[in-house]
Amino acid sequence: MSDFEREERAFRAALARAADGFEPRELAIPGGSDTTATRDVSDETEQNEQIEQDEPKGPVRRRAPWILAAAAAVLAVVGLGGVVANLQTDGSGGESTAASDASGAEDSGGAPKALADQEGAVPEGTYREPGRTDLPAPAEGNRWAVRYNIAFQVPEEWADATAPALPECIAEPGDRWDTVPRTPYVANITNQPVPKIACDETSDRDFPPQFGKVPFALWQPYVLIEKPGKGAGLQTGSWEHEGWLLTRVQIEDAYATILTGPGDDEINNQVKGSLRTTPKDPYGCETASPLAEGDPVRPKTEPSTSPLEGDAPDSIAICRYEPSSASLTGSREITDTAAAGLVEAIRSAPRRSGPNTPQNCAPGQPVTAYVILRISRDGDAPKDVYVNYENCADHGFYDGITVHELTAAACRPVFAEAPVTIYSVQDDVAKVCLS
Repeated sequence: MSDFEREERAFRAALARAADGFEPRELAIPGGSDTTATRDVSDETEQNEQIEQDEPKGPVRRRAPWILAAAAAVLAVVGLGGVVANLQTDGSGGESTAASDASGAEDSGGAPKALADQEGAVPEGTYREPGRTDLPAPAEGNRWAVRYNIAFQVPEEWADATAPALPECIAEPGDRWDTVPRTPYVANITNQPVPKIACDETSDRDFPPQFGKVPFALWQPYVLIEKPGKGAGLQTGSWEHEGWLLTRVQIEDAYATILTGPGDDEINNQVKGSLRTTPKDPYGCETASPLAEGDPVRPKTEPSTSPLEGDAPDSIAICRYEPSSASLTGSREITDTAAAGLVEAIRSAPRRSGPNTPQNCAPGQPVTAYVILRISRDGDAPKDVYVNYENCADHGFYDGITVHELTAAACRPVFAEAPVTIYSVQDDVAKVCLS
């Protein structure tokens, strides 16, 4: 990549970050109820410009900077006590391995090179543990992304975003079902509810079915990590359409799908070459969930002192898990004053569980997601605080000694940015945890 292309990517990324405002609006679902006890949050794009009649049908090339369309929250209707749809299925981690193509449909020119061979490089940024070799510092201009136990490098300006839940319903760009990200992205792992709506607006999707159902004009480069159910699998190989390259490879029980635009085959190969399994992400989050499905969301052992006590933390890793797949689904890190402010906000919250509405859920319904705050102080091993926000009872921050209520000051910083986000939650929790 030339200096000009790298500067151009950074400029596009800066423009995208500047357009991060959103305005929630209600999504009317055919056949839905007028009332709801559960708030379901997903991305819905809004058009910033009028689409002209003579606009090209293919995706706009990513060579010119442009502004990311704003995102909006969507409210879907879920019945009282109903189990929301979980878009991911069973899977578990394992030891490090190279990506493999089970179908044998890959080119015979040899495996692509990784983004960088930096086994001896000095870790930078969030790589805090001396001697770690599973995730070396990323190549210049790139970042590590981790979904489940799969790590890979992408250009640093690629966002964390949610793929559209119902692309087959998109009739034209900008309609109510168009929630396609407007920038290259790493797909979030979500448990967002999907409305039960039968629609098929795909008569114009004249490209190989492996490319999915998003209209061609809305394509963006992306990486998607999936873990199908036990005994299930996905087709692997490479496909091309008008210069766009789609690659899918298998890494143990997971599949990585990589889409890149015209002229970016090298990026596709670099992402593929960087794929590996890892026991920890760059921030120190364990990629295997400490809790199994049905476990209460709280530490299994009582610490000698609360993780909330002591000096101001240097950093907090925010780790989101999915018990059904026993895996990490997203993470990020806050440092310095932001980390100290979060600890103080939790410590200042009332020592009780809440807000709770147990009458809204069926007894024993397991959570589909939870968060661990991994608090690091100089010279000390990280200490964990568990965050329970799903379902209807026992909400709060659990440090192993006591519980603190979810308050706006303490909860909103946890879910302020993707990929650690809330997709389905009771309305009383949404009021304090969502901005």
